[in-house]
Amino acid sequence: MAAARARRQGMALAKEVSTAASIMRILIAEDDFASRILLEAVLVKWGYEVVAANDGELAWSILQSETAPPIAFVDWMMPKLSGVDLCTRIRGQARELVPYILMLTAKGQKEDISQGLDAGADDYLVKPFDLGELGARLRVARRAIALQRELIDSRKAIQYQAVHDLTTGALNRGSILAALSEATSGTRPLSIMLLAIDDHKRLQKLEGAASAEAAVAGVVQRVRSLAPNAVIGRYGADELLVLSVASSLTEATALADEIRCAVASPTFSEGIGLETNVTVSGGLAGWDGSAGAELLLCYADAALYAARSVGNSIDVFGLSLGHPQGAE
Repeated sequence: MAAARARRQGMALAKEVSTAASIMRILIAEDDFASRILLEAVLVKWGYEVVAANDGELAWSILQSETAPPIAFVDWMMPKLSGVDLCTRIRGQARELVPYILMLTAKGQKEDISQGLDAGADDYLVKPFDLGELGARLRVARRAIALQRELIDSRKAIQYQAVHDLTTGALNRGSILAALSEATSGTRPLSIMLLAIDDHKRLQKLEGAASAEAAVAGVVQRVRSLAPNAVIGRYGADELLVLSVASSLTEATALADEIRCAVASPTFSEGIGLETNVTVSGGLAGWDGSAGAELLLCYADAALYAARSVGNSIDVFGLSLGHPQGAE
């Protein structure tokens, strides 16, 4: 647990450093060579990484890239595309993260400032400007970008929590059932499996609730490694529902037994820090286009019940397997 917490803290710190570094990148869109070189020298001295463009179209192209600087200094009068038109284009995009635009121009009339801000500029600085004021405006820009990213991350976290089980990272019960309902409304072949940890309550009693949860999370990771295209969700405290779209029942059965064998290996339990050897059983059912989601789940549950009565076993509804994949 301590190691996992340390990894999470390390990842958070790395993300923070990466975010701070990316905010230190600035685009200068300025067609006047002397002004551009002077401003670039100042920004580099302050520790910023500068990307330069000598016309509006080039600036637009740079801002479309995946590595676009989050802050842009834009001159009003530029060839090919003016600063005002560039602002209008940028603000017309339906993008989650948009650059902070500081318009630098000699046009200092009130109507000019109003036009520039209405076009989408976040700030407006008239040439010639004081370097101290420029530094202050930059600090505002960085805070704005940091806040924008924080809000985006918070929204994504809320969206993630709404559909995922936070312990395992699998879909939560509501989301996996919705996925099953959607899958059974189509025409593609579908196989489902219910996987359950054998003696889950005993595992909780022997090693604690946290260890039992770690076992469920470990099974989720093993399923993902063996079936990256499958959809997996937490169906119950000790049960996982796995959807294999466009997969035959024969293929799904082979996958289920591969998962069973992988979990039963002592290296699985050792890898998640458990002293108790973990095993899983599984019940499978195939969808032929006639049964609804609820009935399909009943089929898989009936197969799982038969498999759990043996333990460390796989059973398929409607087939007499005699538990050939039983405990080893």
